[in-house]
Parts: sequence; structure tokens; C-alpha cells
Amino acid sequence: MVRGVESLLTERDKEIIRLINRFGCLTAAQVAAAFGMSERVAYRRLQKMVEARYLKYRRPLSGAGIYIAGVRGLEAVDAELGRFQVHLATLEHNLAVADVAILLLRRYPGARWVTERELRREAGQRFGVGWQGHVPDGLLVLPGGREVAVEYENTTKSRAAFGKVMRHYLRTDYAQVWFVCRTRRQADRLKELARSYDFVRILIFERGMLYESDGRENLCAHPSDHLSVSGDDGGRSGVQAP
Repeated sequence: MVRGVESLLTERDKEIIRLINRFGCLTAAQVAAAFGMSERVAYRRLQKMVEARYLKYRRPLSGAGIYIAGVRGLEAVDAELGRFQVHLATLEHNLAVADVAILLLRRYPGARWVTERELRREAGQRFGVGWQGHVPDGLLVLPGGREVAVEYENTTKSRAAFGKVMRHYLRTDYAQVWFVCRTRRQADRLKELARSYDFVRILIFERGMLYESDGRENLCAHPSDHLSVSGDDGGRSGVQAP
């Protein structure tokens, strides 16, 4: 450990560690967007925490590297979630979900985001360790308490696969299910499959922006200035818009 760095761990640093661990991993750009700071400032804070072994830095794919909470970081914030294991097969998906979460929280000030890791932990506590049922990629809790399941679609689902997912959601209490697609073609296919489900909304995530599936509304036309991390308020914790 670099001497003197531990004493400089601020509450904001702890919030960053918690946020990274809730998603599993984040890039410097995502941390900057989530906390309303420049990428340069975010990178400098992150590197100090890497030097102090609160965070680990990895670059498993071409492009931006990722930050993961280390054991020291987990202990510093009394994390409820354990260490995150990076899987190359799902890394791009994980980072895309984090991008979508940040954009949705900008669009809906006062909302909270519950990550897939938190949802799986909750399901494990409810149904037992090793439970392998379906959870959404994230949960958007809107002001007033309505819960929206969010699914990020890497590939187009078959009719059978989509039907299986929807049968699951018909048994839940979620107010809506939002599917986020990568292309308009994919969105059109999902709209066709979802015609009989009035609680489904189709969105498109393209070039760093979120759109309605008809392309007429940019959901992030009026972003809030920054996002913060909520603590445990007696319910689910999660990333929260101020």
C-alpha cells in the first residue's frame, strides 16, 4: 500500500467503491458520468485507490479499462456484496447495462437503480443459495415506488425464448418491463413479439443515447447534473438520482 493514501479515503471515494462493486465493474468514464465529475478527475481518484489497493484495474478487452473493488476496498465500505469475477463473455453486456442505468437515472430524477448483483443476492436470501432463476439486468424504482424491470438485449430473442421470459414476468409484481435494444431492427422484432403485452416498453440504446423505439424521443434530452449513491433506507439500496 502507498503510505498516506489510506487516510485520504473520502466519503466520495467510498461511494465510488460501493457503486463499482454494486455493478461489478465500471470504467472511469462511467464513474465520471455517475458522479458529475470530469473524466480526468475521476481517473485521478481511481488511480489513487488502485495504488492503495482499494480498487483493481484491468483491461481485458480493447478500449477502456475497468475498475473492480479489491478486498481492501470491500472491507473499507463494509460491502454486502462479495468480490466480482470478470467474465469476458458478459463484460460488454455488463458495461452496457451500467450505461443504460446512468442514462435512465438522468431521465428520471429521484429514481433508484438496483443492480443485477443486488437482485441475485436478494433472490438467494429468499430462495436459497444456488438459486438460478431469472432476474432482470436491473430494476428502476421510480419516484412513488413503481418498479420497472429493465432487460438489455445483446441479441434478438426467438419467439420461444421471449415467451419464456414473459411468462416469468407475468408472475411478478413489476409495473412494467423495458427492453433496451441495440438496433432498430432488433427493436422492431421485439415490438412484434410483445404486441400482446401492454406492460412492455421497447427502447433503443445507440451511440450512447437512449431513444423510444419509434425514434421520436430522446429519453436523455434533459439530464440531471449528476447522480449519487443511496444508502440502505430500509429497502433496496441502489444508485440514485439526486
